[in-house]
Amino acid sequence: MGLTASLDIGSEKMVMALGSEERDVVRLTGIKILASQGMERGVVRDWEKVKTCVNSLMTELLKDREVEVMNVCLSGEVLYMGEYRVKVNLQKRVVEPGDLIRAGQRCREIAGNGREEELVDMIPVAYAVDRGELVADPLGRTGRELEVTYQVYKADAGYLSQMLRLFDGRGIGEVCFYPAVRAYGEALDAARAGNMALIDLGAMGINVVLFRDGLLEYEARLPLGVRTIDSDIMLAFGVNASQARKLKHEYGQAVRSACKNKKIQIPDTNLTLESRDLATVVQSRAEELLEGAVYLLQTWGYDRPEDKIVLTGGGSRLEGIDTLLCRLSGHSVERAVVRRIQTSREEVLRTPEYMVALGLLRCSDSENGEERPGIGKKLAAGLKGIFGI
Repeated sequence: MGLTASLDIGSEKMVMALGSEERDVVRLTGIKILASQGMERGVVRDWEKVKTCVNSLMTELLKDREVEVMNVCLSGEVLYMGEYRVKVNLQKRVVEPGDLIRAGQRCREIAGNGREEELVDMIPVAYAVDRGELVADPLGRTGRELEVTYQVYKADAGYLSQMLRLFDGRGIGEVCFYPAVRAYGEALDAARAGNMALIDLGAMGINVVLFRDGLLEYEARLPLGVRTIDSDIMLAFGVNASQARKLKHEYGQAVRSACKNKKIQIPDTNLTLESRDLATVVQSRAEELLEGAVYLLQTWGYDRPEDKIVLTGGGSRLEGIDTLLCRLSGHSVERAVVRRIQTSREEVLRTPEYMVALGLLRCSDSENGEERPGIGKKLAAGLKGIFGI
């Protein structure tokens, strides 16, 4: 039974989790969160400050434990995405797990590592046999040739080297990097969820991801996040950043019509404002942010009312944000709950700031080192740990 640690370095929060795996079950051993320093829009700007934060988390959480793997989430701001399509001849005229492995190896060879960029991850997004229709599960289909389309993620090699130095001298066996979408799929067990859209309301940006039939179909990042609500409150009521943040967290409501009007005291002052005035400011900006996400989903053809939207990220804590999104989109909306992680503290699985770190605990390299696991069903015992449906 080995220990796996995970690290999600956000613009506002930094989360580290520790878990043990036995017989494909991950049990949460501990999780810690603290305010990020040295980060700007998901990119490290001050390595010393970030290292201080990481050391603080490791000292408190890991202590003298030996960690085999540290899984680290990379922001979309530092990742380069590209699509690669590879073909392999079927050895037995029927798609078997070994064919998927060979397809992954072929993609890795083609994508490769360059002098300036390094391959981080690759996720299958479509399968086809003999140039036929796209399928979510190619196993068992007969034909001569398997075609697999991968979403490939790369990052600057120098940046990754700097990231590795954050863990110098800590006795970490191996450090692996992943995009957030990999952690999303693992945390939500997307393979079994059918069609699902995820909206991650972050401080500095909004991630929108669509899983269809268990496979990643689309992902995009919108550059404005819920911190813009703080700026609007500052401008509207002449308060500072700290006061605006407290007003949003304690009294902010995304649906003005549901707000009972009352006087609200501005933190650290004797001044007050009307709660409905605050709700008007919050709803105006929240609508703008959500409309961008809804527009993407409509563009992607995600328009059946029965298909759900899952909310996560710090912005999902805003009161009424799920109701507002339901009105704008016409879809049912629910808060994200992490699956496939065992813990005696169920509230941890519902904490939006923890979702990525918990999902990372489910990520691990396969035995042959050629493929990454992911949002896939159990294809076969020999394919355990490989992403695919």
